[in-house]
Order: sequence, then structure tokens, then C-alpha cells
Amino acid sequence: MMVTITIKLNEEIARLIDKMIELGIARSKNEAVNMLIEYGKAVVEKRVKEQEEVLMLVNKWLKEGFPYKGLDTSDLREERYG
Repeated sequence: MMVTITIKLNEEIARLIDKMIELGIARSKNEAVNMLIEYGKAVVEKRVKEQEEVLMLVNKWLKEGFPYKGLDTSDLREERYG
């Protein structure tokens, strides 16, 4: 099922879409945008999954407490402020 949405693109992406059509990579702006989305989808899905895992851990730690107590973080402080 196709859904119609209205979006604004920066000029660089718009030029890329026009170039895809000019070179015959895509037949229309619609096809070009869908190709860009499809190729980038895997990267975005990976980032979403990582972020969901982070949120899950944070919520778990807020509920159950952080699993590590008394960690020595002096080396991190030295690295950051040293």
C-alpha cells in the first residue's frame, strides 16, 4: 500500500534526485526518493534498534538499579580532565 506524504528536502538532496533522473537511475522523483529511503533504511533501522536497546537498559537500571557498584572511574576522570 502506498501512502502520500509531503516533505521538504534540502537543496543537495533535491539536486541528487534530479541527477538520478537525468542519469536514468530513477524514472521519477517518487522513484528516486523511494530508492534513497530504501538504501538508507538499513542504516536507520540499525540505529533505531541500538537506541531501543539503550532505552531498554536505562529503564531496567532505573527500575532494578545499576548492576555494577563501586567501579573505579579514576582513569576516565583523568582522561577527561587531565
